[in-house]
Amino acid sequence: MVARARSIQNSVMSMRPIRRLVILHGYTASPASHWFGWLGDELAADGVVTSVPALPDSDAPDAEAWTAAAADAIGDVDGGTAVVGHSLGTITAIRALGRVFADRPDARLGALALVASFVEPVPIYPELDPFARGVPALGSLAARIDRRLVMRSDADPEVPIELTEPVVRGLDAELQVVPGAGHFMGSEGVVTLEPLRDWLRGAPE
Repeated sequence: MVARARSIQNSVMSMRPIRRLVILHGYTASPASHWFGWLGDELAADGVVTSVPALPDSDAPDAEAWTAAAADAIGDVDGGTAVVGHSLGTITAIRALGRVFADRPDARLGALALVASFVEPVPIYPELDPFARGVPALGSLAARIDRRLVMRSDADPEVPIELTEPVVRGLDAELQVVPGAGHFMGSEGVVTLEPLRDWLRGAPE
């Protein structure tokens, strides 16, 4: 069962159906990892075009290089565009969207979903601390994103679940807790993610 908490201000009134999805993978991962391919295949039935860019040097990621590559992959956004990030891909998505919105002052994003997210340093990965520097103001991003989801498990061996709460608050996002999902990795048996697929398919009533 998935526990849910929805922000009152996270409205879907103006949401358009998703037509394009960009998935950003995490540290040491690749486009073929975890549940990324499955999610793209599932949404293809709805006419969604999915891209999962290979972010550079995944085993030794550079914050600037990842931000630039992710911003290029996201490109022009609108209400029919969604961005999904996993782990290091979540803070990369936030950094990249800050750049995309700065370059396109009138743009809005249809949906942002962050799985196992953080915007502060992760204690066991000090080599990733540069990603937590210069993060754009989450409230400013939230104002330009129609739907916002943060998903975590009940116990994450990689990113402490306490690091998720500042993301939820900052983005005024809906929170979904998936028990037993760990860090949402294929090595933990997480190769599908139905709650995320269903959320992306969601439409205004």
